[in-house]
Amino acid sequence: MSNSKQHVHKHLAPQSLPLQETRSIPPAMFRLCHLIRFHDRESFSYIDELWSNKHVLYVITSGQARLISVHGPLTVSTGSAAVRQAGTWLHHESKRGSLSPVQGIAIIFDFVLADNAEPLWPFGSPTPMTNRAISEIASELILACSRSAEAGPFKPHALFYQLLDTLRDHAMRLAHEDHSWLDFVIAHIHERVAHPLTREQLAREVNVSPEHFSREFKKHTGLTFVEYVTRLRIRMAQEHLLLGNPTMQELAQVTGYRDTFYLSRKFKQTVGCAPTLYRKTPKKIASLTYNYTASLLALGHIPHLGAVAEWMEPKELGPSSFKQYSEHVLINHLDLIAHAQPDVIVGYAPHPASDELRLIAPTILMPFEELDWQEQLLHLGRITGLESNAQTLLDRYHQLEQEANHTLNQWMEGTRGSAVCMFMIGEDGAYIYGHGWGRASHVLYQSLGFTPPSRMEQDGQLLTGYVHVPLSEIHLYAADHMFIAFPEEPAEREMLDNLLNQESWGTLSAVREGRVYEIDADMFYGFDPLSVMEQLQHIMHHLTS
Repeated sequence: MSNSKQHVHKHLAPQSLPLQETRSIPPAMFRLCHLIRFHDRESFSYIDELWSNKHVLYVITSGQARLISVHGPLTVSTGSAAVRQAGTWLHHESKRGSLSPVQGIAIIFDFVLADNAEPLWPFGSPTPMTNRAISEIASELILACSRSAEAGPFKPHALFYQLLDTLRDHAMRLAHEDHSWLDFVIAHIHERVAHPLTREQLAREVNVSPEHFSREFKKHTGLTFVEYVTRLRIRMAQEHLLLGNPTMQELAQVTGYRDTFYLSRKFKQTVGCAPTLYRKTPKKIASLTYNYTASLLALGHIPHLGAVAEWMEPKELGPSSFKQYSEHVLINHLDLIAHAQPDVIVGYAPHPASDELRLIAPTILMPFEELDWQEQLLHLGRITGLESNAQTLLDRYHQLEQEANHTLNQWMEGTRGSAVCMFMIGEDGAYIYGHGWGRASHVLYQSLGFTPPSRMEQDGQLLTGYVHVPLSEIHLYAADHMFIAFPEEPAEREMLDNLLNQESWGTLSAVREGRVYEIDADMFYGFDPLSVMEQLQHIMHHLTS
């Protein structure tokens, strides 16, 4: 070896390099265990029960759910997430009133404990987190795991820790924004708005000075305490006027104002016209749901802002000269609604931001599981001043309904039998809906007199919502007449074709006797009047052809 080479090797020898910048690396705290897609309340509950001894991050990709934890209730909706610590519980509320079937991703993980180390939980108590980064990373994680050959062995774990870092940042930010007493005050105002409320009284209840109360309240809400309460009370008066014909005395009672003259003056200051003229003034409406946008257009009212979806396009419901967004965007971006400055907001009840919406404009939220589509249409007709148009649409539907039943009485000799609408979603099974969820089930059961599958009644979901049925159990929900929407993806369709070749399916009487009818999922989505008429006619075409 030459002298020059020896010199180089000696220069690079380890003992000649002082390691002054060495840092110890903290050990890994958590390990990714499972990724699971859930499609309804039942699968959500199953995950929570099966992995109760592990941590679970739920990322909601569609729908809305009310969850109950030891820390109290919380509402998660499309685009939001909640994380549950091992050994605690986070139950899906079982009573009626969910906005729509909840779907999402469950990320199950566990502690990685070094010797004698105490487990550390850096994510706080369960709270609904609306954070786009969390949803995006969770989607990337699912993709990386499903394409492990392309992504490599490290990508899922790198994304998992990126997700945990985002969760921790969110929890730390919440911990530094302590407005717990303000949250209590605002909730108390909304609950007791029709009762006497004073700044001093509320400040005493939360143990702060009236001056600090006023300062923080204005900073947090953008309004003084008096402005906030006044706006909320006038919104209530507007909502009652939109849906009925209350007297000024009745309005005073529901809004907490004893003096009707004072109420009338505050109403005019806030709204710009007297209560007696309010219903007659034209209104810019923001529709937060696809069905209400479609219903408004069918009535002849172009919304100022509306949720729209692809299934609405071929119906030619009206001009597109209004601000259009998806339901998901409008749930997560109230600033878009506020910026549009609507006169009225309409949507489904419950809504996770109903209090915030009411401060933007009077807000009519309808529990569509409890009101059928005809009642909802009449409410929209009243809000827009187009009740006669609403009644004309309903009269047209009732005429079609009467003709359809006359035809079926002749065709089926007075008997109907059972019927079901199934919406296939590939390997994950199918959704089957009850009376209150649209999807043409109400046409079958209420308008045409068919009975649901006995298993549907057994599940107790006929009136209260829907069931998610795995592929292996679809045959248990068979009926005399089966209307099925198949998935568009070729791979998923092939999977279902394999199911249809199985003995459990082939022996069904509806299959043997040719009473299985293919329907279009988009056509059967809406329950606006035009969609319902189209569904009725489509069902009749299948039954009589």
